[in-house]
Amino acid sequence: MKKNMLIIILIVIIIALGAYFFYFSNNSKPKPVEYYNYSPGKEFVTNLKGDNKFIRAVIEFQVTDKTLLDSLQKENPKIRDVIIQILRNKSSDEIDGAQGQLKLQNEIKTEVNKIIGSDKIKNVYFDDFIVQ
Repeated sequence: MKKNMLIIILIVIIIALGAYFFYFSNNSKPKPVEYYNYSPGKEFVTNLKGDNKFIRAVIEFQVTDKTLLDSLQKENPKIRDVIIQILRNKSSDEIDGAQGQLKLQNEIKTEVNKIIGSDKIKNVYFDDFIVQ
């Protein structure tokens, strides 16, 4: 009888320890996402479509994959060219205000993602944005 009681107590302890380790090993907090910024170089300065205004913008991309930084660097001439094409085809009215800038950011993100062949550009930021 004492032997059976001892076996039951050992089984209960083993189950309790297993449950404890299972709970704490699966309940770990997820790692925070790391972001990396990439600048396609110096500022962009170009004329706008349809009027005698120009734009000056400094742009940065936010990515979550550090290995993508090398791909962006390799494709930098294409990236700069497509950004200049996008900017030159916009009028000052199209990029006016927060909505205009948001549309411009999304268009740049879409076109650069096409160049690198993935959707890994998470955000496009304007460090400087002047229309004159």
